[in-house]
Amino acid sequence: MRSGGGVLCIATLQLIVGICLLGIYEGYKAHYFKTDPNDTKEKLFITSVGQTPLDFLFYLSIVNNIFSVFGLAGVLNAQKELVIGFFAYNAVIMVVDFHYFWDLYTDVSIRYKGEPKGLTPYEQAMCAFVFFNFFLSICAIFFAVKVSTCHRWV
Repeated sequence: MRSGGGVLCIATLQLIVGICLLGIYEGYKAHYFKTDPNDTKEKLFITSVGQTPLDFLFYLSIVNNIFSVFGLAGVLNAQKELVIGFFAYNAVIMVVDFHYFWDLYTDVSIRYKGEPKGLTPYEQAMCAFVFFNFFLSICAIFFAVKVSTCHRWV
């Protein structure tokens, strides 16, 4: 696969991962805040009104999708700056995703007081997609460096 095609493939996959993370997060949030009015148990642990412990994934998916579009647009329109932005994003997100993956992996086994039942599948899915995004970031760095050095920019 040529370097430009690799960046296109990785950027498209990262866009899909970002959309999947957003969907999983919204399902998690809906399940997290679903309460039974007749339930007399203790209320959920909420860090602030309307927030969940995994709100970072919402922002991660937004930034992931923005820079995926940068990578796509950079290759399609031969804009070196956009590909370099895509490369820089993936260099940073590789570290962030690894740390966040490890945190999610640990959190899957932790249950806190008042946590609703049934959140574990959402946490496991988020953990898998964050790891997949980490792997894609490693691949993106390889292809972005290759396209930055080998591609003839107009």
